[in-house]
Amino acid sequence: MEENKKNEKEMEQWNDVKDKKGSGVVIVLLLLIIAGLGLFIYFNKDKLFGEKETKPEETEKQEETITFSNAELQEYVDYIVPVSIGPSAKLFNVDKVVASELSAGEKVEYIGRLVYAKHTSSADYDWDIIAESDVKNAVEKIYGPNTYKRAEFTLGCGQYTLRDDEKYYSRTGCGGTTATFVKNIVIDYTATKEKLEITTAYAFANPDGIFKDFDNGSAQNQLEEHSESNQDNMSDYLENYIKEHKNELHHIVYTFESPDEVNYYFKEFVNQK
Repeated sequence: MEENKKNEKEMEQWNDVKDKKGSGVVIVLLLLIIAGLGLFIYFNKDKLFGEKETKPEETEKQEETITFSNAELQEYVDYIVPVSIGPSAKLFNVDKVVASELSAGEKVEYIGRLVYAKHTSSADYDWDIIAESDVKNAVEKIYGPNTYKRAEFTLGCGQYTLRDDEKYYSRTGCGGTTATFVKNIVIDYTATKEKLEITTAYAFANPDGIFKDFDNGSAQNQLEEHSESNQDNMSDYLENYIKEHKNELHHIVYTFESPDEVNYYFKEFVNQK
């Protein structure tokens, strides 16, 4: 009898041990399943949640900035300057210019100052002449490789036409002078290896005073009168005025992009009136 009781007690103890072991195995299995599920989610989170993991080198590339001097920035701004008898040139009369939307002739006209700097005159001074190679080099320097196409274009009052000798010709003597100055001063910029964005402020001046817009110098549009001491150096006076009142004037934002992280090419400008 006592022997049977002893055997029953040992069996109960053994079952308790088996139950505890079974519970432990279940717990271990659950922990393994949870750990495996966590690893699966971690390595497949892009597919599961549609998020792209940003690699350290990508973050560094996006945040890397480039430093330019004021002279370098002004050079980029001065690329986009049409030639005009007066300062009512295209640059100040349009809200936005997108390089990819310009015709072949317009591409030359918007960088007119740079192109016109290469002009020569015929022996009798009847013709202005610009070599096609100079026009092509200027266009591709500003807009990028393979952006030049042959076309007639206008610089100031001159209509330039290409001849068989691969030179553009325009009649000289259209005349015209202006006593109005315009300045376009760099006030801010941001630059990375992919993009350069330059913000400028601009204003006009004539013998009467300084103006925010070019409208023949009406008194209603006048910002400040000139004193007699400023009559001989209007250009310098205007530049200083813009620097001191930049937040009160119209701004132009120029955007250049770099496909090769070396050269920046003109993409667009926006006139923020």
